Amino acid sequence: MEINVELLIGRKVRDVDGEKVGRIEEFKVERGDKSCVLDSYLIGSSALIERLSAWTLVRPIARALSGRRFYSLYQVPWQDMDLSDPQHPRLRTAKRDLRHAK
Repeated sequence: MEINVELLIGRKVRDVDGEKVGRIEEFKVERGDKSCVLDSYLIGSSALIERLSAWTLVRPIARALSGRRFYSLYQVPWQDMDLSDPQHPRLRTAKRDLRHAK
């Protein structure tokens, strides 16, 4: 199966139980000699901030709200994403089993 990854940006992702996880905002890839290989998906509002390189704007706000979690970022390995329906990507795992990326 071949999918253009740019068409996945902004797609809502649900977990195996149907719970909302977030939107695909970024990808991590490994560069080879002649190709790139998808390593993982970044999902959540912090992934959007990372894609827009807006951390310098958001960091002071995050410090002011110390202790409150107003953003999320999950790094999901490529093999944990079910893209059999690219319009509605789903995780092969439960959201509760995901770890927040740093």
